[in-house]
Amino acid sequence: MAYRFKLSEPFDAGMRRIGRQQIDRALAGLDAALDPAVAVHDTRKGLKRLRALLRLGRPGLDEKVFAAENHCYRDIGRLLAAPRDRHVLLETSARLEELASGRARSAFTVARTRLNAANGGAGAPVEPHVIEHALRDLRDARQRMEALAFNATGYEVAFDGVQHSYRQAIRAFELARDSADAEVIHEWRKRVQNHWRHMMLLSPAWPELFKARIVTTRQLSMGLGEDHDIAMFMNALADDALGLSATQQRAIQSVAQSRQTTLRRQSHALGKLLFAEKPGIFRNRMRSYWNAAQESASETAN
Repeated sequence: MAYRFKLSEPFDAGMRRIGRQQIDRALAGLDAALDPAVAVHDTRKGLKRLRALLRLGRPGLDEKVFAAENHCYRDIGRLLAAPRDRHVLLETSARLEELASGRARSAFTVARTRLNAANGGAGAPVEPHVIEHALRDLRDARQRMEALAFNATGYEVAFDGVQHSYRQAIRAFELARDSADAEVIHEWRKRVQNHWRHMMLLSPAWPELFKARIVTTRQLSMGLGEDHDIAMFMNALADDALGLSATQQRAIQSVAQSRQTTLRRQSHALGKLLFAEKPGIFRNRMRSYWNAAQESASETAN
């Protein structure tokens, strides 16, 4: 179930094929539910891939269709967010604790224990009705994916989609570079993730070249994701119900802020590399690669 187009297939057929595959993968994982926590995590990643796919094809879709499908996958993701968030808080606490020492390490131990108790533990079960709701919505979405219609066809749609998402990533980067607001930085992460997945979708154009960009963009996404996880963790610690002392909170905050500073410095450096080109120039380069690869594949087949 490779998340990429085939050089030999029409764009609209590829959109529907990849969409069906991602939905089927999510359905299989949630339905089996051998490990609900893993299934939820994998499903949420699949939903992000589906939304990125839709954004690539957005220039060829009726805007109402795009909005309805995008909101559908967004809402399923939100439905499954709570179980995943419990794991994120505990994982983030454990990662930060490894960077701490002395009293700060002790403070993290206390915080993790109390978060674990307050949230029902990392192994808290996913409620069956949540899984059933998600399965029902995904089955409905698959039927619509089968009939997804485009008002424009051909890979020019994809190149327009790539340009739009690339431009959004640049704008989000410009805002995040001058901001300490966690939501502004999280918005940049979402744009980076779209771009990362668009590069995966078009990677058959030149696998070796695209691999380097995919790896670097994923690295940036992971760094921004860790930054967001730390922000979520710090918000959770502000809950008075956890009963942390002011000294404990300050110790934890010092470690967390130090890690965020490092992550943001690394992210800004990667952002400069990845988004150095103008959107139009980047679009045309992607178009040239894809068209050349298609032509070469056609000549080889003949």
